[in-house]
Amino acid sequence: MVGNMLIIAELKNTKVYHAFTYRGAAISDMQYLDDKGNLVRNPQGMSVNFVGSYFIPTGEWRFEQGDYGSFIEYLRNHLGGNKEMQKHIIELTRERDDLGLKISKLKKFMKSDDFYNLDKDDQERLKAQKSVMKAYKHILNERIYWED
Repeated sequence: MVGNMLIIAELKNTKVYHAFTYRGAAISDMQYLDDKGNLVRNPQGMSVNFVGSYFIPTGEWRFEQGDYGSFIEYLRNHLGGNKEMQKHIIELTRERDDLGLKISKLKKFMKSDDFYNLDKDDQERLKAQKSVMKAYKHILNERIYWED
């Protein structure tokens, strides 16, 4: 499924959500917001139950379990706000997720023999590039949650 999705998940009985463009990102690597909009980080290994999703372009909801009335009402209000800000946050999220995929590909390359066949200067440049990409991804996360 590719598109602008609002994923609703549950971490140890705490309802949390995260807006992102789904492209197979690992749930354990994502960041979530609780129902008050506070950032919640998912520690490695914490179990995650998928609850449902909201497809932003069509306004279509899909639930896997439970009735989350007031939480869903909060999300509807959240999505019903400033349209330009919503678009901006979606674009930031897409950029962040695309960057995450590029970082993953670079990490994979850096573990390959091809990386070690490069001269030391090129290896150092790629290491520096990965570091800058990760720092920029962190900045995008901060902007997404600060502006949200």
